[in-house]
Amino acid sequence: MSLLRSSASWALAFLVGGVSLSAQEGPENTGDRAAALHVLNRITFGPRPGDVEAVEKMGIQNFIEQQLHPENIDDSKCDAEVAQYELLQMSTADLAKIFYDEIKQRQKEQKERAAAQKALADGTAPPPPMENSGQPMQEPGGSPMLNPAMTTPNAAPETAAEAPQELRRKPGKIADALAKAARARTVKAIGEIEEAKLVRATDSNRQLQEVLVDFWENHFNVDVKKGPDRILEITEDRDVIRPHIWGKFRDLLEATAKSPAMLFYLDNATNTVARTLTPFQQQMRARFLQMAVGADLANAIGLNTTPSQQPKQVGGINENYGREIMELHTIGVDAGYTQQDVQEVARCFTGWTFDRQTGAFLFRPRQHDEGAKTVLGHYIPAGGGIEDGETVLDILCSSPACAKFISRELCQRFVSDDPPEALVTRIAGVFTQTGGDLRAVTEAILTSPEFLSPADDNTKIKSPLEFAVSAVRASESTLTPRLPEPWGTIVPTTEGAAVLGRVQAADRLSKAKKQSLNWHVVELGEPLYACTPPTGYGENSKKWVSPGALIERLNFALALTQQQISDVNFNAQTILGGIDLDHPEKMLDRAVSVLLNNEITDATKQVLLKVAVPPPGESQTVNPNKLIALILGSPEFQRK
Repeated sequence: MSLLRSSASWALAFLVGGVSLSAQEGPENTGDRAAALHVLNRITFGPRPGDVEAVEKMGIQNFIEQQLHPENIDDSKCDAEVAQYELLQMSTADLAKIFYDEIKQRQKEQKERAAAQKALADGTAPPPPMENSGQPMQEPGGSPMLNPAMTTPNAAPETAAEAPQELRRKPGKIADALAKAARARTVKAIGEIEEAKLVRATDSNRQLQEVLVDFWENHFNVDVKKGPDRILEITEDRDVIRPHIWGKFRDLLEATAKSPAMLFYLDNATNTVARTLTPFQQQMRARFLQMAVGADLANAIGLNTTPSQQPKQVGGINENYGREIMELHTIGVDAGYTQQDVQEVARCFTGWTFDRQTGAFLFRPRQHDEGAKTVLGHYIPAGGGIEDGETVLDILCSSPACAKFISRELCQRFVSDDPPEALVTRIAGVFTQTGGDLRAVTEAILTSPEFLSPADDNTKIKSPLEFAVSAVRASESTLTPRLPEPWGTIVPTTEGAAVLGRVQAADRLSKAKKQSLNWHVVELGEPLYACTPPTGYGENSKKWVSPGALIERLNFALALTQQQISDVNFNAQTILGGIDLDHPEKMLDRAVSVLLNNEITDATKQVLLKVAVPPPGESQTVNPNKLIALILGSPEFQRK
């Protein structure tokens, strides 16, 4: 029976039995053990066997306090695992160079191809052998990027997208795949950062830190499918989000405002005051660009090097970042700002850009609007320069609406999809009193009565990332960081190509006998770092409930227990502890104890007995993998 048919029948059994994914169906938790389980479900990516007992012994508040200070937690093993990813260790300048080197190589290939075609048409020479037939520099779907500068410079070598088992039978293709993957390292970067996120979520001892990194990376969403963000997301995660999640919100906001990944994603890198260049100024500009980067690359990245004989207007206001910094990053859409405020904020951030060659933040005074502005009723005098943008950050962060907006989102993550208004108001007060101290705000939420209220147990649905990682952790499976070569190069490159929209790569991954944990998260509906809207994936967990969600999650559970996930090692006996297969009810009790910590409804228990335990008179041998998969796919396991 196929995974889909099998899981569909099990899902039907749950539904017929009155069990659904809706939050109100969860078991009622009471006592310290249930409270420990609740804390682990909310501030970690799910408990491993023994974690509940450890937290009970340590004390819930002591555990929370420990997680609030990750600098005191040894995480050297996880750090060593992440260190295996080559691109994640590179500087911003080196990463930017990789991106532009790929563009230069692409330009060279296009010139050679054009020359070869011309020679063939003229009959003057045979075409030189071409290593790569090439594709126009476009993003998936054929739509050119806003700036031709940042298109796909060899986005997905299709040979590298061969599934590993296919390549294994064709040794000649392995070398070809590796060679072409080496020419698309920016694509490999996507796979590497996604894999590293899963390694940290699964193996890090600093679990609350990883939960918060996930929260803030969704809050300040950047989509790797957009041009150089495929490689700049590495620095966004490493240098922008991670160093600031325990500090002041104002510092985090400024770091994102100056982040090259954000500057490009929300188009502020091209947000300039409109100005007129004389023919002489155009000639000087063209000469400078040709000397700095070369005419071909300058043209490829949208910097025209051809001067005009007439005065020419360049630049102009782009409102994207001005809008999103208010709507999504600080005060929220209901804060009462106007379109005029959006325009004024955009004017304040003119000239905030980054060096395309190094990835470093730059402020270009000549591109800045030096006029006076008024933002949310605050007058900003003319001639402020870079301080105009910094003043906007101050205005937004000091607004009561910002305190309320950030507090509500954090309460949504940790307490409830619809957090109590009294709690949000109290947390906003902490935000204001501490100047936006994010550690203090997080601590106030995690030590609030509402956080530990039994009424909010099991009321949130795990995201696909949370579900997949919690299944690996609960089953005490082990994740293999970075597969050995050649798969350590081929797999992340293939997955990066698929995330970018390369259909052939995605098809091959989906049809492969084994897929990685990362690709399963994609198929569950949450491709990491690849949420297209600037909203990110959001904090209301109800969006993960859909008619097909239970089936897809059961498919994942089946793949895990049948050892069909290429980088996860699963062993049923780790869960069952050597219980004889001829004792089905003992096996069921043991698996429910390990995987669900005995938090199970009667309805789910009856479905498990009916579907997984043989009836009297029949063979009493139980398929342990099927039993464990069904428990992992149960509604109880998908709630937190």
